[in-house]
Amino acid sequence: MACSIFNEHVILQNLLEYALFSLFSKIFCLAGFKRAHRFAPFLTFIFHDLLKLRRSVVMKNLAIAFPEMTECERKALCRKCYISSAKTFIEIMTIPALKYSDIEPFISDEAVAIARRLHSRGKGLILLTAHFGNWELAALGYARRIGVPIATLTQPQRNGYITDWMETARTKWGNKMLKTGNAAMTLFKALRNGEIIGVVGDQRGPEDGLRVPFFGRMSAVNEGTALLGLRAGSPILFCFMVRNEDDTFQIITREVSYDDLPESMPEKVAEVTRRHTALLEEYIRKYPDQWFWMHNRWKY
Repeated sequence: MACSIFNEHVILQNLLEYALFSLFSKIFCLAGFKRAHRFAPFLTFIFHDLLKLRRSVVMKNLAIAFPEMTECERKALCRKCYISSAKTFIEIMTIPALKYSDIEPFISDEAVAIARRLHSRGKGLILLTAHFGNWELAALGYARRIGVPIATLTQPQRNGYITDWMETARTKWGNKMLKTGNAAMTLFKALRNGEIIGVVGDQRGPEDGLRVPFFGRMSAVNEGTALLGLRAGSPILFCFMVRNEDDTFQIITREVSYDDLPESMPEKVAEVTRRHTALLEEYIRKYPDQWFWMHNRWKY
């Protein structure tokens, strides 16, 4: 009986959350992709000023990453981070009404050419990104422009209704969601079939796993991307969709080099992971407000 009541409570909570989520999505869609940004200061006030949602985590991370900054400078950057995250959230919520013409101008011919060239080798392609700028729009627009769908693993939300909404949004223009299970094998098979896979690879790795330099600390990282690329022989292309000051975007791409690697596979994996982590740090330093600092990146 108690279990039944608990389940009903969870279902009701999920429905209410989804109703609020859908309401905001409809409001932002009505405003339109370009005008919906006007709601960002309001969301920043709610989550940064009023609720202080994960603000202490952001400030801790900024202190680790930018010890040369004063406390006042880090507080100002923290607020900019919330504004950037609010804009990203709003843009994602407008995906149901998004037109390709809204984002097509942001995908440069050069970015398309490098992806097509690497993919044409027949070994698949790993598009490695981060919670940076707008990673969801990057996957949608880049795949549409390249002309090849991107396959990514689904990461279920706590609320199943929102998970379904996100999957519908992510597959709007033909991208594919791969079901979790044996994630590594699923992605490996996709690469062996010549597919393009998308990986968001900036989250904290296991405590007892590989560590590489990241903002001056030996930081826990996930080595799966490097391992997949090396075993499948697939190139890795780092891809960011960076926000400009006028809320347009630019796609930035950098191939992760496999040149001059050590002999053993563990050492190769560590070196490739070090290289793509260094690229991530390079662009975070250039655009510090555009990374999602709310992750507890240096928990251990």
